Amino acid sequence: MKSLSLLLSCLFVSVAHGADLLPCADDPGPRVAVENFMHAMKSRDFSEAYKHVTANMTDARPVGEWAALQKTMFDRGGVRIGAIDVRAARRDLNADGSCAPAASVPNVLHASDVLNTQSSTEFEVYRVVLQDGAWKIDAQETLFEQARILEYFPGDKVPEFGQTRRSGLPGWIRIPEDLGTAEPKKGAAPARP
Repeated sequence: MKSLSLLLSCLFVSVAHGADLLPCADDPGPRVAVENFMHAMKSRDFSEAYKHVTANMTDARPVGEWAALQKTMFDRGGVRIGAIDVRAARRDLNADGSCAPAASVPNVLHASDVLNTQSSTEFEVYRVVLQDGAWKIDAQETLFEQARILEYFPGDKVPEFGQTRRSGLPGWIRIPEDLGTAEPKKGAAPARP
């Protein structure tokens, strides 16, 4: 009887995580779509990045217009993408247990911009769909809550503020504990709140 319970438990876990056991779990398509998109964005090849997203991600803009907007945002924002760490895709299941043409793809992104010159670690989940025979990004979510981060990134540690590694960018950054407590130099303008 114990072995039947164990077998049923294993069967339940297998069904609950069925997409990982089906042949489609090995399909590299969803992950490759995110990798291609991220590398194109990092190299600022926005026309190439456009090939890996749906109309939902571009607000249905044509490639030239969307690429020009991305360039403007990157230029004005001083955006620099550092390390990219795309993880294994999680495929959805259809009601009949077969693989659905959709997946969630986690990515750890290290980037900086004019407001965040120290770089940050962002935990992202990309929604990827099969569209006209090609895997494309349909949505992106940045995770902030620890529980949600651990759901997609088990074992990863969220960096403490001021201790973000600038992966792909030089060095580690530490913000001094006494930041803002030093007295201003004589004749210096008072610090802004």
